Amino acid sequence: MAGPIHEATDKLSKLEAAVSSRAQAPLKKIERLEQTRDRRIKKIQEQYAAKIAEIEREMEAGTETLTPQEREQESSLLREYAEAIVTFSRSASASELAPLLGVSAREAKTLIMQAQADLGVGDVATAAAPSSDDEQTVPAAS
Repeated sequence: MAGPIHEATDKLSKLEAAVSSRAQAPLKKIERLEQTRDRRIKKIQEQYAAKIAEIEREMEAGTETLTPQEREQESSLLREYAEAIVTFSRSASASELAPLLGVSAREAKTLIMQAQADLGVGDVATAAAPSSDDEQTVPAAS
């Protein structure tokens, strides 16, 4: 007599297990996707960490230096800059140069002296320079 009850109970248990399994399937799929995502993220983080470390090693080693051509160009531009400062200072004061360079008048005076030293000209060249505004004009910066 209890046989049909047990059969029905077994069938209900199997049905519940099937429904539960179906309900768990999306959750398991989500869990697998999240694990895959996390592994990929970790792998990408490791790859970028390695790239960053390599760049930091290069920076520390000083491999990011100027090429000979760039050094030559830099030297030429620095000389041109110094010449421009000295030329400007011959007909204008350090206080007039300061706003052009965006520095204080004291720093402008220091820059003038440094430019003169770099070019090997001193007070003699400054004193020998024409003092008349007509003889030496410097265009104003706009």
